[in-house]
Amino acid sequence: MEQSPVPRPGPPPAEEAPPAGPPVGELLAAVPPAGRAVALVEYLKPRTSGDSLSWIADLARIAEDEGFDLPQIRRASTDLAWLARLAEQRYPDDREWSIARGLAGTRTRRLVLAYVHGQRLRFDYRFGELRTRCDQWLGEFHDDALVLGLAAFAGLGSRAPNGLDLYRRAVEAPDADDKSRNLALTAIWFADHLDGSAEMLLGLSETMMARGEGNPNVHYRRASALRRLGRFDEALVEIDLAIDLFGVGNMLVHEQYAQERRAIVDARDMRRQAEGVRDVLSTELAARVDERIGEATSAMEERVEDASRQLAQRVAVAQELVSEGLLKMVEVLGLFVTLLGFLIGSGTVIIKARTFQERSITMGIVVLGAIVFFALLRQIVGTRRNRHRP
Repeated sequence: MEQSPVPRPGPPPAEEAPPAGPPVGELLAAVPPAGRAVALVEYLKPRTSGDSLSWIADLARIAEDEGFDLPQIRRASTDLAWLARLAEQRYPDDREWSIARGLAGTRTRRLVLAYVHGQRLRFDYRFGELRTRCDQWLGEFHDDALVLGLAAFAGLGSRAPNGLDLYRRAVEAPDADDKSRNLALTAIWFADHLDGSAEMLLGLSETMMARGEGNPNVHYRRASALRRLGRFDEALVEIDLAIDLFGVGNMLVHEQYAQERRAIVDARDMRRQAEGVRDVLSTELAARVDERIGEATSAMEERVEDASRQLAQRVAVAQELVSEGLLKMVEVLGLFVTLLGFLIGSGTVIIKARTFQERSITMGIVVLGAIVFFALLRQIVGTRRNRHRP
């Protein structure tokens, strides 16, 4: 629901008459200590739907007079701020703040006004305005857990650089209580831009449940965090717990829970579909890869066989060439040995020849033998060369 425009500042509104019935002191004295904050909320509830915000000052005054502790003040301020939002009552403005900061204002009055004003802005998700206000409030209430929680909510919601630091300060503050931790839980719920925010939310919610501070909203936030982590079965358990614990109440809140449950189921179904598609694609891809590998292997084997055949042919040719070369060398060597023997024998005959005629005949035989040798050598070389011509 969108907040209506804030009216222009005017004169301070007239004080409203207190509700009819017994004085508030007697009313609070008649209830046990644990129910005093609830009783005070019921006492001031009718005034949250009017034009005047004087109930905020009365809340602070009664809290001081009746000795309310800080957790009780925070509970009453938060619950009354929510009722004022449902009634579409205006925000606190400069009129209330000028009185709270004036002579009539006390620290408790300013703190209660900061609680109510901050929660009103928080309920309507006005991150920018709340961040500006918190910068002012932290100057006076720098160590207050609820003010730090409001600042963390505004910082994380607007993605400010100091949002996470404010969150840690709010959680670790010495005066942290149920309301401040619930506010910090909502703040980290908005920090989906930070790595590990879901784990931080689960850690804080477990601390709260261990302290007995569990409620439907805690389980609702846990379900959202588990959904973000993909733990859908656990998320469904948490959101069902939130719906069961909420019971009959605000339909808008119940619808938020129902929407979160639908979101969990849809995310789970989408994850399963994606995994199914992934499995199908993986199987098809593996089959195609195996087919391509088989084709590549066959082609490679054919290439290897062709290369082996060519290599074998070349080796055979090389062996044949080597064999023929060796045979040729043996034949040529035999011819040279024969020629050498022929020349030695011819030289002996020439030396022993006594007449010119005998020497002439011998020389002719030598020349004829040389011609025959070269003819045989040429024939051997030519035959081997012709054998390798195509």
